[in-house]
Amino acid sequence: AAEWQRRRAAAPGRPPTPARRRGSRHNHLSAPRQPLQPTMGVRGEIDKSGWHLIKPSRKESKYYQMNLSFMEMESLVDVEKAVFLCHPPAGANAPQEPGPRKLKHSSIRLNNNSIVELCGEGANVVDEQGVDLGPPPSLEMALSHVVADLSMIRWIDLSFNNIRVFGDCFKCMPSLQVLNLQANRISDLKQVKRLGELPKLKKLSLFGNPIEEKKHYRSYVITVCPLVGQLDFSVVTNQERDTAAGWAFTFRRKLNPEEKGEK
Repeated sequence: AAEWQRRRAAAPGRPPTPARRRGSRHNHLSAPRQPLQPTMGVRGEIDKSGWHLIKPSRKESKYYQMNLSFMEMESLVDVEKAVFLCHPPAGANAPQEPGPRKLKHSSIRLNNNSIVELCGEGANVVDEQGVDLGPPPSLEMALSHVVADLSMIRWIDLSFNNIRVFGDCFKCMPSLQVLNLQANRISDLKQVKRLGELPKLKKLSLFGNPIEEKKHYRSYVITVCPLVGQLDFSVVTNQERDTAAGWAFTFRRKLNPEEKGEK
């Protein structure tokens, strides 16, 4: 074996074979493995909070993430300005002031702001100079000014805001699969029933809201949102679904008050 290695090393045009280490199972020194780094963009996004966006299809792979977190927004009227700062337009003829955009995004981050209103109701918005800007825009109106197609949005993060009511503001996003509403001020449990109308919602987070402290909170959410497979970062088990089904049968009159007059 030693003679064969000596002849192999002396052969022209061939690199010398490294000597075999004692106790090694291989004839070469393997390079240390590099840790995988989370990538964002073409093949989906990995969020720091652990909410993994489902891998988009080839048709949707060109859609990217719009990050508007930590922008100190108190109203959705500031969305155009935030988009201009976080995603400035490029090109020689690019606009120099905030304005309507048609960006292609499938995920929106609006977390860690001070947003209160999502339905376009409430007191008028006043800017720093004291100018009355009118009522705050709804989530649909604000995003339609900066996103090309709302039906392509699959992931939205509205955590750590001051939201109390969200109403039907997510109806404009039929492809929504992941919704994060944690750490807000939502206190009416009946609002969650409207989220059950979203046909593709799979992951929902509501913990950190006052509704979390209400009795039968988890059973209620599992009942009204049967398609959700992960609630508050915890997988919904079959046992929980059975428990929720029994609870729903017991309190069916309260869940469906319109049925009281039938009998």
